[in-house]
Amino acid sequence: MSVFYATIIAYVVLGGVGVGVFLWGKEHGNSIFDRLYRMICMYLPALLKKGLEKCFGKRAPACLDAAWVYVCYTNNPLVQLFYLLVVVGGYATFVAYSHPHLPNRYIGNIHKYLGFCIFALCLAVWWRACTTDPGTVTAENVDKLCEVWEWDEQIFHMARCNTCDLVKPARSKHCSLCNRCVVRFDHHCIWINNCVGVGNHRYFLAFLGLHLVICFYGFGLTATILWNIVVSKDLLSAVFVRPDTQERFTATKLMVGQYLLATEGMVVFISVLCFIMGIVLFGFFGWHLYLVKAGTTTNELSKWSYLKMCLKHEGQEGQEKIRLLSNEYNQGCWANFREVLFPIQVQNLGAGKAAKAGAAQESKTKKKAKKSN
Repeated sequence: MSVFYATIIAYVVLGGVGVGVFLWGKEHGNSIFDRLYRMICMYLPALLKKGLEKCFGKRAPACLDAAWVYVCYTNNPLVQLFYLLVVVGGYATFVAYSHPHLPNRYIGNIHKYLGFCIFALCLAVWWRACTTDPGTVTAENVDKLCEVWEWDEQIFHMARCNTCDLVKPARSKHCSLCNRCVVRFDHHCIWINNCVGVGNHRYFLAFLGLHLVICFYGFGLTATILWNIVVSKDLLSAVFVRPDTQERFTATKLMVGQYLLATEGMVVFISVLCFIMGIVLFGFFGWHLYLVKAGTTTNELSKWSYLKMCLKHEGQEGQEKIRLLSNEYNQGCWANFREVLFPIQVQNLGAGKAAKAGAAQESKTKKKAKKSN
């Protein structure tokens, strides 16, 4: 039982520290997260490479660098595979340890099938977010996209992508992992191994929302199963006997909790895990809904912050400029949600231009064929 408590505490502490380092850790700084970032991401890898070089020669650090580049700086399916392992494994564990308690006086047998439907929907929406084009900027659609999203001359100015060699429409960004410019770019999500843009933003929101539902649904089911055990065995009125001294104790809530951990440890673990993940997803989902409501994206929010930081260094004149800034892409709450939930079809914007180019090429080919005849 102490091992179980230690596992839960370690999970919460390590998870919290990891999130803190990821969000707030910087290479330069004196905060605890900055120091942990330097230790985890700089000092420890350097020590590991020195140890590998001493043990296996110079090729070992080079292999480690290559693996690091592949994992962190290339578009690879490793996190997707990890996601499948966690979600499918978590659901299988839930079925193995929770289904034997269904049905009971509080939960009907239908929840076995309802839970599977939600699980299947989670996987389907996740796959749709993975495979849907987020809104790739091409030579055929770039002119139309520049008309749909014009430069505001604040955070977006007319520029050309050095990699794609195309004009960058407003609200677009080149993703180095996907190696393409994405219109209305929000961020690159490692869980779907894809950018989040105008084409798949709604599926990304559905992905977050459904996983939020399944976490709280799983928590509700497991918590109800545990409560049913407490009621059916009348644990709150039970008398517990200490094995070594035979001393008898009237049940307390702590004792009941310890009994449940000893007899239904996996159900308790699933319940706690679903609750923690549900809280995290609730905050993340709420944050992205707020961004949609505000008519902005994660990428644009970063640009606004950087612009305001630069203007603050200009003193009073900069403060005056900050007051004049406005988000021209904010069309109002409902219009902003409509833009995300019912987006324009980026691929169709260049269809007419591509058809004309194809017809022109075909006409040239026919002319050449006639001349040769």
